[in-house]
Amino acid sequence: MGKQKTNIEFIAKDSRRRATFKQRKENIFKKASELSTLCDVRTCVIIDNPYEQRYGYEVLPSEQEAIELLHGFNGMPSKRRSAKTTNPEEMMQQQTRKAQEQLIKLELENRELELEILMHEYMAGARAMNEISPEEAEGILWVAEKQLRVVQARIDMLSSKADNADENSTAQPFVQEAPAIAVHCKKENVKKIQESGGSC
Repeated sequence: MGKQKTNIEFIAKDSRRRATFKQRKENIFKKASELSTLCDVRTCVIIDNPYEQRYGYEVLPSEQEAIELLHGFNGMPSKRRSAKTTNPEEMMQQQTRKAQEQLIKLELENRELELEILMHEYMAGARAMNEISPEEAEGILWVAEKQLRVVQARIDMLSSKADNADENSTAQPFVQEAPAIAVHCKKENVKKIQESGGSC
């Protein structure tokens, strides 16, 4: 049975909260100690401990070392000290920027799919060629050229494999003629669009 996912919320039961605090505190101390040893860096951890009657907090590795480390940090120039820190406002701006970039990417992908569907409808005769707008014609030509580049890359790869294997198969003449056929089809589509009043 896999490990159950823990809900990140306040633990109401006192005994369970106390046990969880002890376990997670020890884990944090252990990780900080490992980080210090493995990477040869100074670390300190300060935890407010409501179950510690004497001081109310715990420090690793020691209070004196933590004080020295914090004094060193506070003594740094403010520019260097805040070089890698991120406040909530900056974090939200970064997340918003990423979301906007993702939205733009999805909108472009959707537009390309719409143009592909439109192209297939015109090719199948579901739409009349004289109904095409200049913007649609430009978009369809862009999609067609992109697909032709993919086909051409596939043809080049097959040709290369055939040359390396030095095989004379029945598919070879088609592979050699395919680029010319693709160019011819493209010219025919452009001609039809121009005759119907569209623009390239």
